[in-house]
Amino acid sequence: MPNPCYGREWELNHLHCILNYALDNSAFKIVYLQGMTGAGKSRLLATFTSQLASAGKRCLAFSCTAPNDSSAPTFSIPCFIKALMSVTELASSRDIRLKIDLIASNVLCALRLRQRLDSNLNQGETDTLSMLSESRLKWLDKQIAQSLIAYANHKGVVAIIIDDAHNLSTNALEFIRLFTSCNTPHAVTFIIASQQKHAFIYPPKWLDHAHIIILRPLDPDAMAQLATHILRCQGKEPQKHREQTADAIKRAQGNPYFLKQLLSDSDPLNALPNALQQFARTCLNAMPCEVARTLKFAASLGQSFNTHQLQQFNDNEQIRAPLCVLHKMLCSGLIKQSDEHFYFIHPLIQEALKSQTKSTDFSWYTYPRHHQPDRRPNKVTSN
Repeated sequence: MPNPCYGREWELNHLHCILNYALDNSAFKIVYLQGMTGAGKSRLLATFTSQLASAGKRCLAFSCTAPNDSSAPTFSIPCFIKALMSVTELASSRDIRLKIDLIASNVLCALRLRQRLDSNLNQGETDTLSMLSESRLKWLDKQIAQSLIAYANHKGVVAIIIDDAHNLSTNALEFIRLFTSCNTPHAVTFIIASQQKHAFIYPPKWLDHAHIIILRPLDPDAMAQLATHILRCQGKEPQKHREQTADAIKRAQGNPYFLKQLLSDSDPLNALPNALQQFARTCLNAMPCEVARTLKFAASLGQSFNTHQLQQFNDNEQIRAPLCVLHKMLCSGLIKQSDEHFYFIHPLIQEALKSQTKSTDFSWYTYPRHHQPDRRPNKVTSN
């Protein structure tokens, strides 16, 4: 049973307000939804789409993480285009071509659209597209984007949602960017959700005109409501687990996913849930060795660390491209920067990464006299 969208009433209402404005004014609106891992972006969007469906409004939702437990299809450019065209995966090539001819504004756009759908082109068609300049192809793609939005809106689509956009490939991201630059008089709300990682460490410039919604940590009341729901789904009586719940809420610090994992553990005050340990292992295994080792060193220092400590590590480990390593650490979405200081996005992230280190891994490092490694340093807050 999915967790209800506790504590996100303001964000949910804001999404509806933007969509209603688009509907009332025949406007194309862009929304950028940002939040750390486990903050509840997918749950918020699932609740939003469910409410739209209940109101008889159609939306298209895609996930950029696969495999997952979302009902939304995994994003790919052909899948995205077919959904906007109201074409099923079982449609014949003839039906797809007829729909393309209906939607495309000219012959070249039709040809480019077929190429985007991975359709078989003959040699003459391939040669025609290969002779076009890069700027000409981008212009065709923008025309296609506008035509697809217009047709989707004609078919009753009022919202297009792309979740976990930080996982998009460079090619897919460039294609999506074209949609956000459309100046079209159609009542569609385009929602892009992501973590602060990869191309979304900072909001991209092409989203400067978007409505930005940042998911903050849930307040204690919402966390208490969510904890009660989680315990009941586990067949537990909330009143009998008040102490465990209080410890889990304190440690989760407003993160719904972390709360769920802590409440699944018998000792939420001290133990680190297996799911978070697995999360840390997965993250580290996907990284270059130098980046993974630097992250583990940083985690061994505590919740925050600084450039001087990283320099000591780089000198000792003979890191050849420290700035490249640091950039990849920031792209991981696990840390943030404030001036010369860095901090982990959540204490449990730091604990999970630290759990993957051995006590002898960084025995060469000498802690400053004032530093107490067994206690977390004060958290560095962003400006």
